[in-house]
Amino acid sequence: MRHLVQLWDSVPSVRQPTPAAVNAHALLVIAWHVLARGGELAPAVPASQWDARLQPTRADVEFHVSPHGRRSAIVWLRPLKKHGRMRDAKVPQYVAEFDGGGADAYAALERLFQFDPVADGAKATTPLFRRWTANGTATHATVAWMRALIRLRVRQLGYPNPQEWGAHSCRIGGATDLTSTGRVSPLLLQAKGRWASDIGQIYSRMTRRAQLAASELMYAAKGRDLEELLPDFTQAA
Repeated sequence: MRHLVQLWDSVPSVRQPTPAAVNAHALLVIAWHVLARGGELAPAVPASQWDARLQPTRADVEFHVSPHGRRSAIVWLRPLKKHGRMRDAKVPQYVAEFDGGGADAYAALERLFQFDPVADGAKATTPLFRRWTANGTATHATVAWMRALIRLRVRQLGYPNPQEWGAHSCRIGGATDLTSTGRVSPLLLQAKGRWASDIGQIYSRMTRRAQLAASELMYAAKGRDLEELLPDFTQAA
């Protein structure tokens, strides 16, 4: 969590209200918040093989306001299964609003929809996260681009050996942050991370209130990182 906050506070380009910037930041924040595998948000397929039935689209995000004014979002994701195949139905990942800062996943989604708008009729066929090129064209975010983006952010934060970070680094960091709260059970960690289809279904059947409580736990992280807990740890690429 603290890496996301540091990026937001210290790297002005991260906060720019441009399509490229809001997509890049939202991709990393959501990956951290919902413990997403790289391929669940940024599939490793060429544009010709991108499939809205399998990959997340703009239509897979819902914004909600409770009767008490509590704002949240739901992101529907299809769990990535073994050998890169996606079989199960998309399951809801709840995102609570926080403080509007660099780690606020709700705010990141809100900025994504505000500064990279898509017509309602095109949302179901538009990738949730897009990679914008210098000539103003967009394609879906890929695992390779996500990996390169994470390594760029690592360099911007001044960390050595960015090649040791990969597309799963946000997932690893999110799981570490969640456990650092001291208020998460192994079952919740497995369910939120979609490690098994049956456990994933348990999570999807949890009440909205319970899922939002799990989302809010992400913002209660103590900020300890795997490299601090395990000095010899290197992130898998």
